[in-house]
Amino acid sequence: MESVNRFMIGVFGPTGAGKTKLGVSIAKSVHGQVISVDSLQCYSPGSIITAKPSPEETDGIDHHMIGYLEADEEPTNFVAEAIETLEKLCDHGIIPVVVGGSTSLTLPLLKDALNRGWRMAVITLLPHQSTYLSNIASRLDDMVDAGLLEELSGLKLLEDKYLNEKPNFRKGVWKAIGYQELYPYLEAQRGGGQYDQLLKTGLASMKENTFQYGMMQLEWIHQELCPFLHAEKIANMSLTVVDKTSWISDVEKPAIRMASDFCHASASINLRSINGAKPRVLCIFGGSSSGNEPAHIEAAKSLGRVCHENSIKLVYGGGTTGVMGAIASTLVELSGPDAVHGIIPEALLKYEAKELGRHPKDPTYARYGKRTVVQDMHTRKRLMIQEVIDGGEGSGFVALSGGYGTLEELFEVTTWHQLGIHDRGVCLLNTGGFFDGLVDWLANVVQKGFIGLEDAAILNIASTADGAVKCLDHKPGFSRKGALDCV
Repeated sequence: MESVNRFMIGVFGPTGAGKTKLGVSIAKSVHGQVISVDSLQCYSPGSIITAKPSPEETDGIDHHMIGYLEADEEPTNFVAEAIETLEKLCDHGIIPVVVGGSTSLTLPLLKDALNRGWRMAVITLLPHQSTYLSNIASRLDDMVDAGLLEELSGLKLLEDKYLNEKPNFRKGVWKAIGYQELYPYLEAQRGGGQYDQLLKTGLASMKENTFQYGMMQLEWIHQELCPFLHAEKIANMSLTVVDKTSWISDVEKPAIRMASDFCHASASINLRSINGAKPRVLCIFGGSSSGNEPAHIEAAKSLGRVCHENSIKLVYGGGTTGVMGAIASTLVELSGPDAVHGIIPEALLKYEAKELGRHPKDPTYARYGKRTVVQDMHTRKRLMIQEVIDGGEGSGFVALSGGYGTLEELFEVTTWHQLGIHDRGVCLLNTGGFFDGLVDWLANVVQKGFIGLEDAAILNIASTADGAVKCLDHKPGFSRKGALDCV
């Protein structure tokens, strides 16, 4: 099966390590959704004892493969159903973030996904033993406060219904740690006996067994998961979880950085044609506004048509309105969504969605190509520039009509050319004389001696879309490329 467009992030670790929290953070940063790989969170009943994420914890991120089984069922078809979910998310341009720790499900799912051509990067969470037991104890206290004992009483009633009042701690939701440990308490409570000590003993056993299970999961990570990832040459970052105070600096930030870089690299691979040749990549800078004259939007659409005619891929700032939206939607309509890669900071994604009254995951965004959501503007610019640098011969940058942001991005890539960081073409699409003032300024800068004629030649001027694309083939008679090597 063709592997293009199939990539995912994995977050694995023992119970109580913070997988859910990190999975949500990563999903928010890469425009993803979470697929839970947990043999107990599959069940509809038992939300507290199985540690299903609450609405507050999911924070608006969709979670899949949770709560779809009845109490007495088993997740026998989990891998097939999870693969189907992966494919559906991929079809909608959503990056799957696979989160879990179930030793019985994780490797079968990863192996199946690899066989189907999926690329992946994995983050493993390793709790520090000095704080792990106390973290588990704290989580257990939170479970009790959330209504654990009442939930267990409900599971006891389901046991009577499905198991004919015969306990089976290896079946269905009743496998969850805590049910067997507190079963004597549940029995005594039903019979009206003295159960305070049974409750205390049961909770202590639940804490100890949860800790031991977590240690077993850690051993599995070291002895099975990590060797498998190494053998398959899958990137894996192991992060030590100590406490809440160091979570952002030691776990969340490096994990998000790795995930974003991986998604960008995978998306760059997808911009290559099937035969392996590098296509030309055009990065455009333009306004999120349409301006007061129809000519600006028509110029953007014309450039989109020229890109289609020349098999040029587009990378841009990810907006869906104004000049940016016009060129992106035109090229997607002609060449398909794989021809356009929008890179947008999360803050702008939310702002645009609010302004347009659309949810950030609205399927209509597919009209503007594939999207990668990053943390900030600096990351967006770096990744857009890198795609052009990595593109085929004739790749380059074109500035269309726009405001401050357009000029800021234009001058950055022009300066980088001057410094020798890249040698790609840079062009102004001067629609209706829009950039005449800038052209005059450039001539004045040369006259006043702030740049030489050779550097003035970096910035090409075109009045038509065809002319702009031809400008990208033009290179000055000299190049400083290699003088600086940084992005």
